[in-house]
Amino acid sequence: MARLTLWLSLAVAALMVGLTAFPPPILDRARDAVFDGYQRNAPRAYDPQTPVHVIDIDEAALEEYGQWPWPRSYLAELTDRLFEHGAGAVGYDVLFPEPDRTSPDRIVESWSRFSDGIRPVLPDLGIEPHDSRFAAAIAGRPVVLSIAGGLEGGVPVPMAGFAVTGGVPSGLTRYAAAVGNLPELTQAASGLGTISLGRNEDGITRAVPMVTEIGGVLVPSLSAELLRVAQRAGGHTLKTTEASGEFSGGTVAATAMQTGRFNFPVEADGRFRLHYSGFQPARVTPVGQVLEADGIDPILQQRLAGRIILVGSSAQGLFDIRTTPLDGQIAGVTLHAEIIEQIIAERFLTRPDWMRGLEIVLVALAGLLLTLTNRAERPALGLAAALTFGGGSVAGGILAFSNLGLLFNPVMLVLTTALVYLPGTTLGYLAKERARRSIRERFARFLPPPLIAEIEKNPAAALTPDGAERDLTVMFVDMRGFSTVTEGMPPDRVVTLVNTFLSAVAETLVDHGATIDKFMGDAVMAFWNAPIERPDHAAAALGALNAINEAAEQANFALTSQNLPRVNLGVGVNTGPASVGLMGSRDRLSYTCIGDSVTLAARLEGLTRIYGVRNCVGPMSVAHCPPHLRAVTLDLIAVKGFARAVEVSTIMPASTPGLGDFEATLSAARGAYVARDWIGAGRAFAALSRIKVPFCNSGLLAQLYLDRIAGHKKTPPPEGWAGEYQAMSKR
Repeated sequence: MARLTLWLSLAVAALMVGLTAFPPPILDRARDAVFDGYQRNAPRAYDPQTPVHVIDIDEAALEEYGQWPWPRSYLAELTDRLFEHGAGAVGYDVLFPEPDRTSPDRIVESWSRFSDGIRPVLPDLGIEPHDSRFAAAIAGRPVVLSIAGGLEGGVPVPMAGFAVTGGVPSGLTRYAAAVGNLPELTQAASGLGTISLGRNEDGITRAVPMVTEIGGVLVPSLSAELLRVAQRAGGHTLKTTEASGEFSGGTVAATAMQTGRFNFPVEADGRFRLHYSGFQPARVTPVGQVLEADGIDPILQQRLAGRIILVGSSAQGLFDIRTTPLDGQIAGVTLHAEIIEQIIAERFLTRPDWMRGLEIVLVALAGLLLTLTNRAERPALGLAAALTFGGGSVAGGILAFSNLGLLFNPVMLVLTTALVYLPGTTLGYLAKERARRSIRERFARFLPPPLIAEIEKNPAAALTPDGAERDLTVMFVDMRGFSTVTEGMPPDRVVTLVNTFLSAVAETLVDHGATIDKFMGDAVMAFWNAPIERPDHAAAALGALNAINEAAEQANFALTSQNLPRVNLGVGVNTGPASVGLMGSRDRLSYTCIGDSVTLAARLEGLTRIYGVRNCVGPMSVAHCPPHLRAVTLDLIAVKGFARAVEVSTIMPASTPGLGDFEATLSAARGAYVARDWIGAGRAFAALSRIKVPFCNSGLLAQLYLDRIAGHKKTPPPEGWAGEYQAMSKR
């Protein structure tokens, strides 16, 4: 199964590398959809100060001035008015291939066509033909007319030269001929530009050809030519990989174009990638406002003066409606305006020739790393790698687009992470599951699911068969005064208090290598050295004491922020032999420990209330006290089941303020007490009560001994002072 996982992962990774290098159309559509999403997420900011404006021949204008095509005299008047209002240059996103039939000189011809040779005679009204009138209006002015590529028509004669640095790129948009304008109009214009948008497989316009080859002649786009005329520049320059040295796979590809002082990137096929700002009302003026203006309109002049003006139509019947990533329907003339805005602002979208190479490298790297994690049977590490590559590619693509205008395609990287990680992980899981099935079948009736999972990782190390005896360090952590604190408290608040406190303590215990045995109301029991053996179990348990104090303080901070009371704790620690293993009924087993040493740990926890200390520790644990901690002997106690008295100590950090005075005074006081020097002991314990030590109520500890001394003065103590605490506890 492991070998199958390896070869399957490698095969999928190799396939994805190949598809990245040579993507089929469906992956190109997915890439385009992602790039469209980038645009919707971060559209180009529209700057109303950019000197570009659109005059829209809208539905209202057609209703007011008649159906299209309008008399060319209207367009002549429109041209005059645009320049009277200060237009810097005007481009018509409209074709004028046929004479104006509404012109007076054409009316006679139309009347006589079916009149059996009768030719009406009209008086000479001295009216200039409309086409001549329009030609006169544009002559000598920076006006650009449009042409469109087609199968039939003439070959245009460019009005400006087109220099190419290297060979002509093989991927340019090409047409056999072009549909142009009346020769009279063409001769009067200052420039000619194409308005053919080229191929758009899914109907969404993402890029527009900036240079088109028509009958072997290079022709600039309307936007590029209008930009040239507005600058009064001499021509255009097309830069290619043949001259720039950029990688192109052995073919000549376009890289950039220069028009006057503006340089802008183009794709390999000479197309300009648009970064749309979408429809902007401030960019557009209805043509009716220009035609209806009475003289110089200050508002119009403010909109038009010094700007490049594009004249086009948003009317549905004129069929110049386009779809963009941001707009379902928008006038085609707007695309030319957006191109000029981007070029002037020098804000471009680019997909450099090295971008696909980067994507191939990342796909190969992701496939290899995920294959290795599958091979190592590390699903969590594999998931982290998959999320890093997949999520990182998406986030990186968004950031590259938003901040740098770079188009990075994350589709293949996301597919690679999914197609390599998921099958490989599934096969690895099936292999492990088959190996674990026998364990599950054998122990499912006897063990809870979490313990089964632990046993499956390493059965030999995790279990101690037949309740084997082992030295353990056992710890009990209890909430002090729980009943008093929670008296009268609503049940849900009690649950919140207990869960908050015990969760903090339990997490700390686990972090320090403890095994949580059980929760007992407001207490938790844990032990070290099982199921996994560790020789430093006693030192590890003592080392956890300070961390438990800190966890308790953090829990109290969380409790007080919820208007719940603070809680104190008591800790009992003891080391000794105990039976550890799976214990319980046939249907419900628990991994736990039992023995006298466990019982002593529980009793030591209870003594913390008596001695006024945070923890009470047994002698075998104290024997392994680390150097940074200090064990202070508190007392000797007689415990049922133990033949000899047991020394009780409390553990504090060696750096605890006042610890030296506290330890010396307590030792002297206990020495006098053992010697039955009641006066000396009383004075020493009285002095002890005045010493302040963190996490220790020295007054309570001193009072315990002072009460004993008072009792001894009245009644002689029993033989041997080891039983004195037991005698006093009966009072």
